[in-house]
This record gives sequence, C-alpha cells and structure tokens, in this order.
Amino acid sequence: MNKPQTRTLAAKRIAVAVAAVCATLSMPATAGDDVKVLLDLMLKKGVITQSDYDQFVKSTADSAEDKAFKEKRIEADVTKANNFILKREKDGSVKPSGFGWVSADGKNEINLTGRLHFDARMSNVDSGATTDRDSGSAADRFGVRRARLGVNGIFNKDFNYEMVTNLTGATTNTGATNSTAVVDTAWVNYTISPEVQWRFGRMKQPLAMETLSSSNNIDFMERSYLDQLAPGKQNGMMFHGEKDGIVYAFSGFQNGYDPVTTSNGLAPQFGGRVATNIANLFGNAGSDSVLHVGLSGMVGKQEVVPTTSSQKGGQQETKGAFVVFRDENQGLSPVFRNRIYGSCPYNSPGAGGGTTNSCSSAPLGYSLPAQDAAQVDKLMGAFEAAYATGPMKVQYEYADAKLTAKSYAQNAAGTTTWNTESSGHAKVQYISFMYNVTGEEWKDTYKSGLFGSVKPKSNFSVKDGTGTGAWQVGLRVSQYDASSFGDSAKSGYIADEETSANTNGKGTYNGNTSYQLGGSNKGTTYTLGVNWILNTNARVMFNYSHTEFDQEFYPIDTGTVSSNTKSIKSTDMISMRTQFNF
Repeated sequence: MNKPQTRTLAAKRIAVAVAAVCATLSMPATAGDDVKVLLDLMLKKGVITQSDYDQFVKSTADSAEDKAFKEKRIEADVTKANNFILKREKDGSVKPSGFGWVSADGKNEINLTGRLHFDARMSNVDSGATTDRDSGSAADRFGVRRARLGVNGIFNKDFNYEMVTNLTGATTNTGATNSTAVVDTAWVNYTISPEVQWRFGRMKQPLAMETLSSSNNIDFMERSYLDQLAPGKQNGMMFHGEKDGIVYAFSGFQNGYDPVTTSNGLAPQFGGRVATNIANLFGNAGSDSVLHVGLSGMVGKQEVVPTTSSQKGGQQETKGAFVVFRDENQGLSPVFRNRIYGSCPYNSPGAGGGTTNSCSSAPLGYSLPAQDAAQVDKLMGAFEAAYATGPMKVQYEYADAKLTAKSYAQNAAGTTTWNTESSGHAKVQYISFMYNVTGEEWKDTYKSGLFGSVKPKSNFSVKDGTGTGAWQVGLRVSQYDASSFGDSAKSGYIADEETSANTNGKGTYNGNTSYQLGGSNKGTTYTLGVNWILNTNARVMFNYSHTEFDQEFYPIDTGTVSSNTKSIKSTDMISMRTQFNF
C-alpha cells in the first residue's frame, strides 16, 4: 500500500511542477508571481519538496533570463537595421532639395550651387556735365552684381571640394582681379579631423569676418571699406580647424592668378586668423547670446606694373595704383588712390623701339607698361568683435594696413633715374547694428566663427501670399583713413591728370619719393538697410548710403576739369537688390 501511495504523490508533485513551469513560461510577469505564491503554498502543505521547489525556481529564472536576453538582442538588431536603412535611404539618389546626388555607398556626393544678385542703383553724385567714359561709376544703372554657378560636395568621405565660375567675369584667368575672375573659387579640402584640415586651391584667405562671410548672407548690399584692403580670394594653401569652439586658419598665397615677375617666392604673402565665441568658453553654450572676438592679419609682398594713363598718351609717365578706395555702396570710383611712379616704357631704342632716349619722344599710346614692376610690402592686422542676443546683433571690425611701394622712375626726357617710394597706413573700421524684426535669433546662424544665413520662422509664399518671411533693419557707419600717405589737396581740388593749374595731382619728387595722390584721403559712409528674406533661397535688399569726404575733389580720371565740372564733398546712393541662391 505505501509504495503505490508514494509513487502517486511523486507523480502528483511532478505534474504540478510541470504545470507550474509551463504556466510561468506562457504568462506575463504578474502571472508568474501568482504561480510562485501557489508553489510556496504547495511547499508549505507538503505537496512538493524543498528540492522540487528550488529546482523549479532556478529553472524558471534561467528561462526568464534567456527570454529577456533574446528579446533585447532582437530589439537591438531591429533598431540597428532600421537606423541603417534610414541613413542610407537616399543613397544613390537625388537629394530632397533636388540640387544634389549621393552615391549608393554614401561616400560621395555632389551638389549644384549658384547665386544671382541683380542690382539697381541711383546716385546723386553732382560733378557737373561730363561725357568722359571714366565717369560711369557715378551713373544710375542696373547691373548683374554676381552671377555664379558651380558644384561642391564630398568624395571618399574625407575630401570636400568646391568649384564655382563667375559668369560676369570679363577677363581671362591670367592677371584677373577678384571682381572679374572667370574662376571664382576652386579648392579641395582634406579633413584629417575637425581640428586638423588642409585646403589648397583658389579660396578666401583668412582675414576679416565680414570678408569671410558669404555675399548671400552679408547684412548690407556691399561690404565695408575693410573688404577693399583684404586679400579676398587668392591661390594658395591653408591649414585650418576648430577645437572646442576656437577656429583657426593659417595660409600662404599669392596676389592674382600668376606672378608678375620671378622675384617672388611660391607664397609671397601669409595670412592667419583666430576667433571664438567667448560665451562658450564660460560654459554658456546653451544661452541665446553670442560674444564673438577674433584677430587676423597678413604680411608679405605683391607687385604692380605702372602703366601710362589713358588720359595722357602724349607723355610716357607710368604710374601704378597700390592703395585704392571706392565709394562703399559701389558708387564713385575711385574716391582715393595713391599711385607710385614707374620707369619709362621706352627708355632706349633697344628696350622698346623708341627712336631716342627721351620718354616723351617714344612711340605714343595708352596703357603702356613700365619696364620694371613696382614692389609693394604689406603688413595688415585686424580685430573683429560681435555681440548678438536674441534678434539683435552689433558687429565691429578695425584694420590697419602698412603699405610701402618702391619702384624706379625717370623724368620725361628719360635722362634722370631715381628710386621712388611711397609709404603710409591705410586704416579702416566700421560698426553695424542689425535687428530681426520678425524675431529670428542670431545664435541659430552662428557657426565656426561666422554668422550665416537667417532662416525665416515662416517662409513667404509667392503663390498664395501666406507667411511673412524674415524682416531685418540695420545701420552701419564705415570709415577709411589714408591721411598718413600725405595731403591730397594742393592749392585747390584735385583731378587727374596734371593738365592745368587747378588739376595738379599731389606728388613729391624730392629724394627717394615720387607718387601721386588723388581724391579725399578720408571718408565716412552711413548706410541704412532693410532686408526681406522670403525664404532660405530668396532675399530682397534696400540700402541708402551717404558719404562725407574730408576734402573736396574733382572726379578722378575724367579728363581736364572744365568750367562745368563741380568738386565733390559728399555722395548719396539708393540701391536695391533681388537675390536668388541655392
């Protein structure tokens, strides 16, 4: 009797345990807790032994652990797969913007880029009646300020590139200036790490925050006088990077596409810049304010070739401008210049076909180059600062350029030669105030030491008239000062060339100095601006500028001053721009 009972009880215990295990494996956690309570009761009543109980608890725990691990692993695998799919879903296809493509492996991409700036300008420069071709800068006019088309992108993940052509360029690459160069930019950037990068090609050189900012994003239609001293876009190499919010760049470059002579080295000019947002350094990275400071500078040599003037083909005096300022809002040009005298184009029959050693008797003509290039030494330092909080921004920059030009000059007869030199400081500064009326915050545009484009809170729709776009108002006061080169006024007002008593240019022929100044050596421009940013690709700008000159002067390069010609003390300009970029 006892043996069958024992076997029966054992069978019952096993059946109950199996049922309990199966129940826990198929139930949620709360149900499993109820089963454990039941097992505790069965152990207490003697239905199962302690050994059965312990074995069950251990096997249940192992099973639950295995199940949790499997579920976690499956979830991780699914998440990883989804992330990979989302990241690569556009690979090998056109970008959502429609202006670019990405390769199937995601390592290469190409983007179309372009901009069109169409301007209208109305000037009230009252210099009297003149039909001289060089007076066009004072005329009312329409103009395509910029028309550029190019590509940028990434190849093999580590290399960035940009190639942009200037469709308004009117010259070939050789000797082209920044404003007319057919190739606007063409560079490749190798990113070793964000802190260490190497760029080579034609690019903006690291000097001045306003100059480095894209023309699509500048606050006013034209940059300040400082930009007229900055090197701008030149051929060279640059090391740069960013670490903990501090950006740096150091470059070596040449002025122009090609060297003028063989006297310069590979990179006769060097530039550098360091800038940061001080707010980040004090742990205020999350604040709505930006306190930007930066220092930049350049040093080196460049060359200019003095040429005969288009106003005076009767003599063979050559002069080369090495300091030039234009009225800031693309107005009267130039309002100041300093030209160094050069050698005679034909100082001997064997040197250029002249019949005598006399410059005045040589074959006549316009734009005849001197036999020797003038060398210009340039040392420039600049300081930049900006404070932005919410929709308000105040920006200030100052630069001082020491320029020394040296050449060889001869008298009109070609019988006397002496070293020529002109040296002085060109100082520029501006302060500007900008306010986003529609509330966009400037901190959202700040990146890598520059303020970028403002993204409207609501885009304006041309089709149905919805949205407001972003509206901005601004004021800038800008000044140039070249008075250390000398006084450009000499017994009256100045015009080019020395064709009569009241048009004599200021020049010194004593010792080793020989140069000519024209225009006013100091000027201040006040600019009011209103911008309407329809969306991230379109903008309309309105500017009014008023310039006051310290010295009155006749317009430069407008021929002989007549009784109808008026001297200039101030200028006014109203301008408008429609802008499209992608």
